[in-house]
Amino acid sequence: MSTVKLGFIGTGGNAGRHMRDLSGLEGTELIAFCDVVEEKAEKAADNYNGRSYTDFNQMLTKEDLDAVYISIPPFAHGAPERAVIKAGLAMFVEKPVHMDTQDAREIAQMVDEAGIITATGYQERYLDIVDKAKELLADRRVGFFMGYWMGGMPGRWWREKAKSGGQVHEQTTHEIDLARYLFGEVTRVYAVDRTGLLPDTDYDIEEASAVSMQFESGVFGIMFSACFIQAGMRRSGLDIFCQDGSIEYRLRKSLTLSTAEGEYLWEAKNPYTLEMDRTFIEAVRSGDGSQIRSPYADAVKSAELSIAANQSLLTGQAIDLTE
Repeated sequence: MSTVKLGFIGTGGNAGRHMRDLSGLEGTELIAFCDVVEEKAEKAADNYNGRSYTDFNQMLTKEDLDAVYISIPPFAHGAPERAVIKAGLAMFVEKPVHMDTQDAREIAQMVDEAGIITATGYQERYLDIVDKAKELLADRRVGFFMGYWMGGMPGRWWREKAKSGGQVHEQTTHEIDLARYLFGEVTRVYAVDRTGLLPDTDYDIEEASAVSMQFESGVFGIMFSACFIQAGMRRSGLDIFCQDGSIEYRLRKSLTLSTAEGEYLWEAKNPYTLEMDRTFIEAVRSGDGSQIRSPYADAVKSAELSIAANQSLLTGQAIDLTE
């Protein structure tokens, strides 16, 4: 088995989970770690016996790598991806993959022209219960769905709209992507929001929103987001309403089918994040990316939906995605 040599751009937050999973995979070697915060890069390098950098261009030039994980805040995407593509390396990009639609499309075109393997962090696509949801929906007539990502407010850059894109773009993107995975492409987006719910907190993002999406198939859905909830019900997932029953997906936990015949429950059991990483590594090793469920170009389409939602919030108008 050939060894896949890995570098990392961004070593905080979710990158740590990738590192832990990848370090346990046979045939992988974690070699180089880059972060704008030198101490974070050095800590990761110490943990995995690698080398640390604060400049990703230096890392890409000096190291002999097969693939790079890019796990950085939304506002920082663009230059790292272009550098990795220029180096001819496979890349795994955490979601959301960009805040600018045009630049994301250009990067997707560069990926296509370079012929490199890509994957992105839409982990729910690898869930066993999502496979089951696709099976259950295959022969059902869907009317509409309601989606949710409702909880409290994270800290740091997340609270700045210019850095995170807001909750719809940074968190609810998981459920927006899942809706695309289940129902296809969206033609029209319209969004409304609510502000002023946390007067003693420093932030400039909306605290609640609802995004209406019309799909090519005729299905429509409304995705609710909330980051102001300090007590009471927190909810994330999808409620799907069909002609012959309903399907309730609870975020990464369970799937429930309710019909006239009864109620049926499936609980998530597979190590889906590990399977996501393993699928990417095997694709890099073999050169065959056909098993990757969310390559970069596809993830761009999910980012475009939340970017369109933000545009709708600014303009008060519905955004036509077919133009």
